[in-house]
Amino acid sequence: MVAGLLPGVRVLDVGQGISAPYCAKILAHMGAEVIKVEPPEGDEARRIGPFPGDTPHPEKSGLFLALNVNKYGVSLDLASTDGAKALKTLVAGADIIIENPPPDTLEANGLGYETLRSINPRLIFTSITPFGNRGPYKDFKATDLVIHHMSGHAQGLLGAVEDPDSNPPIRAGGHQAELVGGMAAATATLMALYRKRMTGKGSRIDISSFEAMVNQHISGLASSAYGRPAPPRDLAKVQEAASAGNVGAIGGILPCKDGYVAVSPREDVQWERWLGIMGDPEWATDDRYTTRDARQRNSPSLWKLLSEWSSNYSKHEIARWGQEQRIPCFAVNTVLDLLKDEHLAQREFFVELSHSEAGTLKYPGAAYRFSHAQLPLAARPAPLLGEHNRSILENLA
Repeated sequence: MVAGLLPGVRVLDVGQGISAPYCAKILAHMGAEVIKVEPPEGDEARRIGPFPGDTPHPEKSGLFLALNVNKYGVSLDLASTDGAKALKTLVAGADIIIENPPPDTLEANGLGYETLRSINPRLIFTSITPFGNRGPYKDFKATDLVIHHMSGHAQGLLGAVEDPDSNPPIRAGGHQAELVGGMAAATATLMALYRKRMTGKGSRIDISSFEAMVNQHISGLASSAYGRPAPPRDLAKVQEAASAGNVGAIGGILPCKDGYVAVSPREDVQWERWLGIMGDPEWATDDRYTTRDARQRNSPSLWKLLSEWSSNYSKHEIARWGQEQRIPCFAVNTVLDLLKDEHLAQREFFVELSHSEAGTLKYPGAAYRFSHAQLPLAARPAPLLGEHNRSILENLA
């Protein structure tokens, strides 16, 4: 069986941080040969961490290690004559080049799309920027936090907000805007690769992380199109999970003896089955809780009663009971929970890799499997800075 789906495809990852390296990682997982091109000081992700023991080390950043698995690594000063020449030689034999300026831009170093296309007309040039290469915002600088707010996602998040007019907006954890931008870039790049194989033509791909995030608002945009208001963030007005401004009966997060469980017995028939799980408590006949509208009006006191019950059981017990009764119900996992999750273990989602500096660690694999190809998820760990300079650069014509 051929290892991977992209044998013979060479990718140059000249990006830094998250979005471009994540795009390139997806292609590496599919079997492409990915060469990570770093500046002499290394990718900025090497300085972000997290680090073991909170001690910064350029070869032990968890972020860098995760995003650059399965890649080869070279270091080049693209502002120098020799560095630019080496990149041009690499481009001549490459299928794809991926960037996400700033801090460095290929264009600023005389290595923009037109220059590289003159060397390799069949080149696929993927550029990921916050707002794309045209439009009123194209020159704006932005972080993941900025994109999260501008794309409208922060407003819909509930949190400890008593006064949304004076409390600052919030955002979801992680690096969602950059990861979503990288995923959009990988999708577009694979489409361009298919077109190249059909027509022999290369492409210039313009990715806007802003637009990639706006595209995640499927239900919210549909609700707005129907004239529904945006969801409020004031917890005094919203006591449960909301979706696009539509709040129904009861649903949210309940405390358990080992964490939390999410439940949503919104319909009356679901509520009746939920009461059966709880042993039909006496308070269930109280007029405040007998109808859907009444439960919604009295959700704070109802939630307290539910929490008193749920605190006696484990989250997986309650989730299983809810699922058996066809009630939306699932355990709320932490990252540590995922590392020992039996479902992920059985599917061999996490793979172990040994790195010469960082040691042996578990890495997330791919969310997909193919019947006709084995994906090289553990081909090699992330490269040391300049690790393959000799084997790759010294052999350039």
